Amino acid sequence: MKKRLLMQIGLVLLLIIVSIFLYRIGKGFQIIVENKDYTMEGTTFEVQGPVRVIFDDEHKLELKEKSADLVVLIGYGEHKIKVEVLDDEGNAVKSIEKTFKLSGKEGDLLSIPALLSGSERYIFKRE
Repeated sequence: MKKRLLMQIGLVLLLIIVSIFLYRIGKGFQIIVENKDYTMEGTTFEVQGPVRVIFDDEHKLELKEKSADLVVLIGYGEHKIKVEVLDDEGNAVKSIEKTFKLSGKEGDLLSIPALLSGSERYIFKRE
């Protein structure tokens, strides 16, 4: 009887652990990607032109100046972003790649001008 009870408790705990793991890898984050002028703590980050944004080598966005779009990234942890500033023909003139981690605490607004300007903070909470 005692062995059976321990086995049932162990299976319930295992089920809880697996559920938490699956939740974390499957959690979706909606991120608003803005290519608009952004002011933070007295510093203004200005738009550098139309951009192509690629997340994790699979989600592509093309943003004109002063526009925004939405992307859904799946999973906690590390994600990769590549931003290319485009000329009039759509060719990349400037490119930057970064990795960032999502935990749900940093915010849901990604500022392309802040990222291109080299700011460490380019993901914010919406105001």
